[in-house]
Amino acid sequence: MKISSLLSDGLVLQRNEENKIWGTEAIGKVTVKVTKDNKEIVLKEAVSDDTGSFEALIPPLEAGGPIEIEIWDEKDKKTIKDVMVGDVFLLAGQSNMEIPVRRTLDLTREYSSKINNFQIRHFEVPKEFDFHGPVSDIYGGTWKNANQENVYDFSAIGYFFAEMVNRDESVPVGLIQTAVGGIQIEALIPEEKLSKIIPKLKDNAIARGESKEKTCRCGKNHYCKFCIEERIEKDKDDEWVKNTLKTEEENTAEALKKMDETDEGLKENFKDKTTLFFDGSKPQYINVPGRWENLSENAFLEDFRGTIWTLKNFEVPDEMVGKEARLKLGTIIDADETYLNGTLIGRTEYRYPPRRYDVPAGLLKKNNTLVVRIKAIDRAGGFVEEMPYFLEHGDIKIPLDRSWEFRIGSNCNPEYKKKASVAPDGTFFMFRPYGMYNKMIYPLRRMKLKGMLFYQGESNTMFYNEYDSLMKLLASSVRECFDDPGLKMAFVELPFYGQEDDERGTDNWDNLRLAQERAAKEIPDSVLVDIYDLGFKYELHPQNKMDVAKRVYDAFKKLAY
Repeated sequence: MKISSLLSDGLVLQRNEENKIWGTEAIGKVTVKVTKDNKEIVLKEAVSDDTGSFEALIPPLEAGGPIEIEIWDEKDKKTIKDVMVGDVFLLAGQSNMEIPVRRTLDLTREYSSKINNFQIRHFEVPKEFDFHGPVSDIYGGTWKNANQENVYDFSAIGYFFAEMVNRDESVPVGLIQTAVGGIQIEALIPEEKLSKIIPKLKDNAIARGESKEKTCRCGKNHYCKFCIEERIEKDKDDEWVKNTLKTEEENTAEALKKMDETDEGLKENFKDKTTLFFDGSKPQYINVPGRWENLSENAFLEDFRGTIWTLKNFEVPDEMVGKEARLKLGTIIDADETYLNGTLIGRTEYRYPPRRYDVPAGLLKKNNTLVVRIKAIDRAGGFVEEMPYFLEHGDIKIPLDRSWEFRIGSNCNPEYKKKASVAPDGTFFMFRPYGMYNKMIYPLRRMKLKGMLFYQGESNTMFYNEYDSLMKLLASSVRECFDDPGLKMAFVELPFYGQEDDERGTDNWDNLRLAQERAAKEIPDSVLVDIYDLGFKYELHPQNKMDVAKRVYDAFKKLAY
């Protein structure tokens, strides 16, 4: 007998609803027994069909727990322990819903260090796609309690929202996390629904001049709507998908390997130097923070792709020498490796995460050297503006902005003319139509939910014209999937963001918000949560998820409580 990983230890069932217990590969009659404090409270029977599949309905239970569920057939027995009954929420969307508690520690470090709530549970659905059709069940992932070992990996918005529900309603809370960074909303809509509006998507693309005869926008992340049907059919070719992923992985690895092999800074150990001009080379300086675009001095950096080493010398007061500290280096484009006094203290492989690196005890001296190796892979590099750049220990902050030394390590574009990526573009299949719905939403359909929290739109800002139609389609698709036409939904409206890249500029974000507002007016049993003032000009992932969660909760409780 085989049962879904959703039905595993730590499970949270929806209170006051009939909940399903299901499985496959069963033989004959299946018995489901629910016990609390070793006393039987439910006993149900089901008969497996010719394929061995079965479903049993547990009558509505009041909030509380823990309970235990035993399932057995003629030859096998399964036991689900530590089951709670409360309110269950689906978390969906992209990176701002996915971002974990550990990415909010600038604002919540002390608060988060005290979290220990066994009544809040989190289940992260494995990030997988399938383009052939809905997948029946899910056999990966586990339920985790909100303790100090686990909570830093919980969705931050999800956890802080759950904490408020748990506090006010005095019920356990289950969170099913399906959000994936970068996805477009089309990935969460089933084929039979989306196919009906593809003509509209193509008409909009043609109206914007995206036809093949004009400027077909077939970028990997923001696939061309004019070509959407061709791409969908191609994605169903498993061999092509497999070979594409393999080839792109190999090409990227080869490009980055070549970058490292030609990096003068790695050969000469720039990380151990106290100046990058140690060999009499011409001194060069940059300002931190700052993007390497539209520079009057060192203008070549705008088109530069490769590695650049940057260096800053600084002193600390005596009371900081040898002590632990926290380095805050804003965000860096694209990737970085950061060294303090020759020791690697952190690295980040892409542009968006905030650089927050712990300095271990014993490393800080009176006079220190900070060296950051920056990889400008896809665009002009730099230290993003309006972010913190300092070293802190308690109440002491050592500023690290203003002038830094810099020196080229590896030049992957010697002519400084072509704004080419170091590594070839990747095909992000998770972002494509249908795939996530088939593998990450549909398999959850038997779970009873209290509601859905949805935070997405950043990746659709280039295509805001059709977003209201897609948002309404998403809502109806999820409700049909879970067989709950009145399922309560909270949509998070995009915050302020002054994107530095033209293709997803501020105007597009404004228009996407308007599309969200239009859709929300037509989606019953839903709320749209305004967080405009919680955004920042160059921070795609604002850390203040606690306030976002509070606004979502304040809106949702009027709808559902």
